[in-house]
Amino acid sequence: MDDTRAIDPSLRPATSADVGACVALWVAACAARDGRAFPGVAERARPKFDRSISWFVTEQVDGTLGGFVLATAPGSGLPSDPTDAAVLGLLAVAPAAQGQGLARALIRHVTDHLAGLGHPRVVLHALLDNAAAIRLYESEGWEAVGEPFEHSLLGRPMQTYGRDLPAVARQR
Repeated sequence: MDDTRAIDPSLRPATSADVGACVALWVAACAARDGRAFPGVAERARPKFDRSISWFVTEQVDGTLGGFVLATAPGSGLPSDPTDAAVLGLLAVAPAAQGQGLARALIRHVTDHLAGLGHPRVVLHALLDNAAAIRLYESEGWEAVGEPFEHSLLGRPMQTYGRDLPAVARQR
């Protein structure tokens, strides 16, 4: 089911003024996913904002941040990533806004944008125990690449997922 029709996010390119809110949202979303906050999550996320090549945020009706997605250039991920693949490094939705199709809208928007920039593929790294995220990625055409590996901070199994991008961005 395409549940992105049920939402009307205010999607816009992010600016440096959004970094603090995005880092706070990342920490909150990770804590909701993991059942508790882990030290170091904010510090690991913050440098990615300075290296972004595609970064979008959505605002809720009340003006608060509903979610964001950020991608970095090829070569900015893991050594095992394809050398020509952009890296979808951060994708978060406010815990109260989850389940409404916002993550799907964000991932579609950023992949369309990356295709429009001429990137031939994109990768991301997902925790294997995050079943909802894995279902989303697979339903959007992402495929597992390589062998699972351990998350360096959390010690949980992860998997790289990749997706080829069209030469010209799709219109949705």
